[in-house]
Amino acid sequence: MFRQLHGRAPNLDDPVEAIDKMAWLVLRADLSSIRHLADKYEVRDFIRPRIGESHLVPLLGIHRRFADIDRASLPRSFVIKCTHGCRWNERVPDRDAADWNAIGRRMEKWRRKDYSRVWGESLYRGLEGRLIIEPWLGGPGGGLEDVKIFVDRGIPLGGIVHTTDETTIFTGYDPQGEVVLRRTVPGGDPPPPDCYQECLELAAVLGRGLPAVRVDFLVLDGRIHTGEMTFLTGAGLHATLPGPTYAGSFDPREFDRRPILREG
Repeated sequence: MFRQLHGRAPNLDDPVEAIDKMAWLVLRADLSSIRHLADKYEVRDFIRPRIGESHLVPLLGIHRRFADIDRASLPRSFVIKCTHGCRWNERVPDRDAADWNAIGRRMEKWRRKDYSRVWGESLYRGLEGRLIIEPWLGGPGGGLEDVKIFVDRGIPLGGIVHTTDETTIFTGYDPQGEVVLRRTVPGGDPPPPDCYQECLELAAVLGRGLPAVRVDFLVLDGRIHTGEMTFLTGAGLHATLPGPTYAGSFDPREFDRRPILREG
C-alpha cells in the first residue's frame, strides 16, 4: 500500500521524511514498552499526574463486554470507544432512540479484534480489548474541535485543527499560530482556537521524555480535554500527515533505546 500511495518503497535505511519515519516505526520498531500509552484507558494514568485530572475527558465507564454496560445510567448522548485501537468508536446522539443491538454487534466485533493486525502497528499488539464510555462533549452539533499537536523531543511543532464532524477538513498551524497547511475547501482558514497556545504547552509536558508523539485534544468553549496520544500518524499511509511540516528532527531509531520514555 505504501508504494501505491507514495509511488515508491519506504526508505528504511535513512528515514528522514515523515512518511519514512512512520513506516520505520511500523515495520521495525519495538514499541511494546510504551504500548500502555496507546490504550485509551491506561494512558489516563500517564496524563493525570502531568497535566491534571481536569484535562482528562470525563469517564463514564470501562467495560470488558458490551453486555456489562448499564444503559440506564448513561446520559442522553455519549461516546463508546474501544480502548485498543483507532476509529473503533460509536457516537450515540440519543440513548433511548439508539439501536443497541446494532451498536453492540459493532462494538463486540471490534473489541475482539487485534488492531495490530489492521495496519501492522506493533504498538497495539497485546492490548486488551475493552470499551470505554465518555460523554459526548457538547453533544450533537455542539461545535467540538479536535486539536492535534505534534511534539518533537518535547518541543511542539504546531498542529492541525478540525471539527469532530469533518475530520478530513483541517487547517495546520505552526507554533505561532500561522497557517502552514491550508484547507482544500472554500471558506478560507480560520484562526486557531483561543486556547491553541495552551494546547502547545500541555502537549510539550506530555511529550517530554519521548522522541516524538502527537497529543490529541478536544476543545469545547475554551475548555481543553485529552485522553489520546498517537505515535504512528497514518501508519505512513496518510497522503498529507505528518508531512514535512510536522516531520520533526527526531530519528525513529531513537525508539530503539531503552527505556523509550525517559523521565526527569
